[in-house]
Amino acid sequence: MNRIQNDSVLAEKAMNTLPNIDKSIKSTTTTTTPTTKRAPLTKAYSCSDDSPPITTGHCAFITPRQFVETVFQNNSSQKMPIFDCRSQMDFGSERIRSSHNINCRTKIMARKLASKRLDEIEPTLSVTLNGSDTVILYDQSTDVKAQEKIHSLPINLVVQAAQKSNKKVQIIQGGLDAVKTEYPHLIECPSEIFKEKYEQDLILPPSSPDAIDKENVVMSEILPHIFVGNVFDAQDRDRLTQNGITHIVNCTPDLPCCWDKKYEYMRIAALDSPSQNIRKHFDEFIDFIDSALRVKTNNVLVHCSAGISRSPTLVLAYMMKKNRWTLEEAFDKMRKLRKIVDPNVSFIIQLREWEKHIIPTITTPAATSTSDMNDDNPGINTSSSSTRSASNTYCGSTSKSKTDTKPCSDSVIIVS
Repeated sequence: MNRIQNDSVLAEKAMNTLPNIDKSIKSTTTTTTPTTKRAPLTKAYSCSDDSPPITTGHCAFITPRQFVETVFQNNSSQKMPIFDCRSQMDFGSERIRSSHNINCRTKIMARKLASKRLDEIEPTLSVTLNGSDTVILYDQSTDVKAQEKIHSLPINLVVQAAQKSNKKVQIIQGGLDAVKTEYPHLIECPSEIFKEKYEQDLILPPSSPDAIDKENVVMSEILPHIFVGNVFDAQDRDRLTQNGITHIVNCTPDLPCCWDKKYEYMRIAALDSPSQNIRKHFDEFIDFIDSALRVKTNNVLVHCSAGISRSPTLVLAYMMKKNRWTLEEAFDKMRKLRKIVDPNVSFIIQLREWEKHIIPTITTPAATSTSDMNDDNPGINTSSSSTRSASNTYCGSTSKSKTDTKPCSDSVIIVS
């Protein structure tokens, strides 16, 4: 009996499996489309990869080697535009030679990219764009090649704008980091180039009569009513009195405001560090100076510790805004009067951004407020206006010595 029951149970189980087998057979017989094995969405990056460009539905990825062969070793007269899709600060720090910046991470530029063609966003590059059917893009280190992943990255906005201009798009696999690793000679550092232009002014032999003793450089009058100095200037009552100081800007987080009952102070707690965002203080600094100078007998002193980096940076921003000068013009005039001026590289980059920020006030005299200026003004002429007031030709003078009996009642002193 047990054997009969066991056989019955086994037979019942076998019958129950028949529908599933039948469905499986039907499924396999009705499917006629062959299946293909998909390649991985990403693969390990190798600059020596000689394989053809990896193409997605709307753009192609090329290795740094393919990029170099295409752009820098191509004898064709056709010049391919190269776009850096990182922030302005990153672009100002280092970039691939001959590239142009499109900061697709800002809201304003993102809106433009989403609604316009690439040649409408970068009108100054219309000739280059019209002369090439392909554009090359890169960011810091993107190494994804799947279309669905590219859609989630800011660089995709530039891809879309380029396609609206009927351009083929190539993205450098691994971005600037990969190119820098394999071809460092193709990377340029604009801020370092700017600083090197003035570096020789400070390289003097110790025995030279013109050698600079930075610690003993007294405050220097850079503009009427504005001086740049150091902490010793700020703490020397006699020196402050001789120069008619009424307001002091302390550009440090820790140095004391020694005479807070005698002078009107403003503290800007800035560090002389590459990570310091000093640009965020430009507007409030300018407002403080303007407010102080409404009274003609007032003088302002702005200082940090040595009068070399932080306070000169703030004064350069003021000079550029008020006198409609480029960074180079303002820097040249300041360096003639205070040779030790040497802002750190990060501050130079931020002043470059400030220069672009105030371009509307340089080209359009009616636009005097920075509150309406956006972060990206592609295609705007960066040259300064040729119509400048006579007062803008003033370059300042060195601070008065202690033997000077006549006080300067209309000077502003900036001490750093």
